[in-house]
Amino acid sequence: MSDAHMFSVYGRMTALPGRRDELIALLHEGFRAGGDDSGLLTYSINTAPEDPDTIWMTQLWTDRAAHDATTRSGAVAAVTQRLLPLLAGKPEGSYGDAVYVHDRT
Repeated sequence: MSDAHMFSVYGRMTALPGRRDELIALLHEGFRAGGDDSGLLTYSINTAPEDPDTIWMTQLWTDRAAHDATTRSGAVAAVTQRLLPLLAGKPEGSYGDAVYVHDRT
């Protein structure tokens, strides 16, 4: 997989107590809402046993323009509005440029 100009997103969200699984389901729905041609190459949603209400996610996009266009689309914005009431606080994250990507799938 070529990693030239790919854009990455790293995020952390904490759900209200007991609502983590709902948050995960909505995140998954939101990633699919952009469509197959959105430029989202891969994503992962991760949990940690020591912090049951927090999820970590990573996303790899073809480029920042694809990310920005998809996350501002009506379909994704609608899912985002449903997601916000599940959060215990403001999401945290950062953006980056992929330096190396190895695909084992």
